[in-house]
Amino acid sequence: MKLDKNKIVKQMTDYVVDVLEERRPEFSGMPVCPFVKPDRITDQLYMDVFDNTRDTLVETILRFVKSGKRSALFAQPNVDIGSEETKGYQEFINIVLEESGNGDILALCFNPNDGLEVDGYNPRSRAPYFLINMAYRDHLSRSHHILRETKYYDNLPPSYKKYLNVK
Repeated sequence: MKLDKNKIVKQMTDYVVDVLEERRPEFSGMPVCPFVKPDRITDQLYMDVFDNTRDTLVETILRFVKSGKRSALFAQPNVDIGSEETKGYQEFINIVLEESGNGDILALCFNPNDGLEVDGYNPRSRAPYFLINMAYRDHLSRSHHILRETKYYDNLPPSYKKYLNVK
């Protein structure tokens, strides 16, 4: 079955705008993902579909690298990964990044099956597909340092902070 890439990218864009860019009290009045809007509006967010029946993960990674953009969001619509498998799959993707010579990129996965909540709100559950976010480590590091100077993490439960490797 051929996936409708344009439809999938449109659904991803809607998710980014309507969920990730939305200011939420659970995140101290900040957007769920404070850095996605600047990347999106400056055309630094690469959006694509990872169809693992046609492409390899490395081919998908190389499309992002060749785009020259700062971050990426890939939908992987033909998988159903349980919440207990998300972290392991994310670790696998990061190993593939490292072994393919792209260790300067880090992947984070957004699984609609995940139960990660902040005060009862679960933005991942609203994702239209299993999503893989990739960004350059230096960009993520700068973003993390900026967020540490805000109240962004104040309402996150310890389990969510642990998942994000936030101390």
